Amino acid sequence: MGFASDTTRAIHGLAQLMCDHQSIGLDALSGRAMGKGGFFARLPRGGDCTTATASRVLRWLDDFWPEDLAWPESLIARPSGPRLVLPTAGDLAKISHEAIWSSGRRPAWWSDLDVRQFLTVAHRQMSTLQAERIGQKRFGARCPRKSAIHVYWQRLDRLHGAGEVA
Repeated sequence: MGFASDTTRAIHGLAQLMCDHQSIGLDALSGRAMGKGGFFARLPRGGDCTTATASRVLRWLDDFWPEDLAWPESLIARPSGPRLVLPTAGDLAKISHEAIWSSGRRPAWWSDLDVRQFLTVAHRQMSTLQAERIGQKRFGARCPRKSAIHVYWQRLDRLHGAGEVA
């Protein structure tokens, strides 16, 4: 019979990749994601689901996707967007001590290592508006506004050279 839609094909493909990576069966993954077995196994036989169910399953797969397994963007776009590669402790230490603020003072968010790491990693990976939205969702009021992010990123560009990725 085949898949009911491209979405069900993609969901099944994601589930199969995760199962292969974790050495578990589709029913076990279905139990984790849906609270009952059988969901993923029935999709190749023409099984369908509502848009709400597809969305819920995709969010679950996104949330629990293994860090050491690349998301197959050719199959379906990742709901949360691409994951960023974290800088090393050495990278953060180097940036921490650079004289990018001529006054020698740092912004209030500078001492929040999680926020600083996120902003450093997000540099040249997304727009300032996206960084602000994701940062606000992840860190709340601890994350600076897009204008402050822009200033920080400009300083990183000057530090590393305008043509290089920081």
